[in-house]
Amino acid sequence: MSETYDIFKRAFNLIEADTSELRRIAYQLRFQVFCLHYQYLPASNYPDGLEIDEYDERSVHMLIQFIPTGKFVGTVRLILPDQSNPESLFPIELNTQIDPALFSFNVATRKYTAEISRFLISPDFDRRKRDRRRSTEQSQSAGSTNTTQPTVNHNPVKERRKGERRNSDRRCLSIYMVLMAAVVRMSAANDIKYWFSAMDPALNRLVGFSGMRIDPIGPVVNYHGLRQPHFGEMNDVLSRLYKRNHGAWEVITDLGKYWQEE
Repeated sequence: MSETYDIFKRAFNLIEADTSELRRIAYQLRFQVFCLHYQYLPASNYPDGLEIDEYDERSVHMLIQFIPTGKFVGTVRLILPDQSNPESLFPIELNTQIDPALFSFNVATRKYTAEISRFLISPDFDRRKRDRRRSTEQSQSAGSTNTTQPTVNHNPVKERRKGERRNSDRRCLSIYMVLMAAVVRMSAANDIKYWFSAMDPALNRLVGFSGMRIDPIGPVVNYHGLRQPHFGEMNDVLSRLYKRNHGAWEVITDLGKYWQEE
């Protein structure tokens, strides 16, 4: 068991929003992020402070709880296939440009496909993380009283170790790993094998640092900010993750509980 997984278990709970009260918390978080913080949607359209749309009824939702404070700091939903109309389009198909040379659907695939949506973190939680990092950096800077510039000696071994530490830092637990862990759990519970996602390119890079790369299938468009359509096969994504970043794989699959190697 990795240190990354141990930190995850001590820091976060994944809670399915399967009651009206928990759904309300998810909708409130979405309102704070989408309407107030980023202003992707006009707040005046949601006078009750709940960001809800027509896809919520065919979705499953997960909340991320930060154990030290007990507060909910993130949420994500999975838009499931429309059982009453199997050919019903996903939001990504209606609002982005999918390149037919990169991706084409078939009926058999569609019924096992879901769209990752409302993948977000509370701005307050993200801001506190940046503040903690900044405070640490300032403390380290203030603690150094030597104003004389040291002589720089190039040491290949030290340089290599610095690089290894930087790579190790990238493998530490991130909130995006936790959100993807929620996606995998919801997928396993609903027999989902394929993912759509309209993702901010910058967010895709952050998720990609942990090894969770999902392939782009079209250009970047303006849809709730800059978004690019992606498609991935869950087992393929997790197989690559297993080889590239085992700590992240442990977090996202809960030590393999939500993954079956083919």
